[in-house]
Amino acid sequence: MTNFPRIASLFALILAVVVTLSAAAPALAVEPIKIARDDKALDLSGAVAIYRNQGENFQVSTAPGPDGIVRRIEVEANDARSTGDWAVFALANTTDQQLDRLIVAPHFRLVNSGIFWPDLGSTRIAAITPSEGFALDRQTSPDADVFRVTLNPGTVVTFIAELASPKLPQVYLWDPESYKDSVNSYTLFRGIVIGIAGLLALFLTILFVVKGTSMFPATAALAWAVLAYICVDFGFLNKGIEISPGNEQMWRAGTEGALAATFVVFLSSRYRPATSRCGGPAPRWPWRRPSWCSCSPISTSTDGTAISATAR
Repeated sequence: MTNFPRIASLFALILAVVVTLSAAAPALAVEPIKIARDDKALDLSGAVAIYRNQGENFQVSTAPGPDGIVRRIEVEANDARSTGDWAVFALANTTDQQLDRLIVAPHFRLVNSGIFWPDLGSTRIAAITPSEGFALDRQTSPDADVFRVTLNPGTVVTFIAELASPKLPQVYLWDPESYKDSVNSYTLFRGIVIGIAGLLALFLTILFVVKGTSMFPATAALAWAVLAYICVDFGFLNKGIEISPGNEQMWRAGTEGALAATFVVFLSSRYRPATSRCGGPAPRWPWRRPSWCSCSPISTSTDGTAISATAR
């Protein structure tokens, strides 16, 4: 009983330290990322600090400047539907020249998007405010949030991003010309893929009309589902149908569901077992035929009568 007051005092001290550290977490300064003149693209995802449920007014300490001084700034949300989530990162121009860069946050990322509650893509960043200067200008882009920033020689700038969604999968820093070349190359690649998928779906549909077997409609449906998913993922559907940003997730979910359903139908029609003379289903794979079955599958003629199979 004599040790109880000491244990209680130690527990209270630990609790006070934890509460103090958690309260001071938003005030910690971020480490700046150094930028060189020859850098074409940098992945900033690992250097971005996320702060949840901070409200419409957010206070944060900036990265140390060239003079080593850490300042504290406050940012107010620009979006009326702000979730109170913020992202903070810092950039340092170590060169003696002015650098123009693009901050790019893609709307959708297939890797680690989830299975049961997938992330179907959305607007990631509503606005970005630097520690010095005015808010960054948003560039027009259908599949990413793009902001243009100019870094003066020898400066260290902290950027506070107002998040429009709870998740921020990736953030990149691009050279403007390199990003333009990347977008143009992907546009050509996407056009080629959509063209091949469309021709394949049309060809399989013609085969279904000509042949009329059970496998060709499943294959054609799978090809059309793949084409629909590619059109949504590449943003090609927006050029033919006006889709608001909120409805794009529904289209993506619908095409993914159709792709999964048609794939299951294709597998079931491709590997559908036939009937054997032994009283059970006979698999279409000879190496998986049961040891007790010594006959081949029964086939039928055009008039519906059974044709006896030759036993081994």
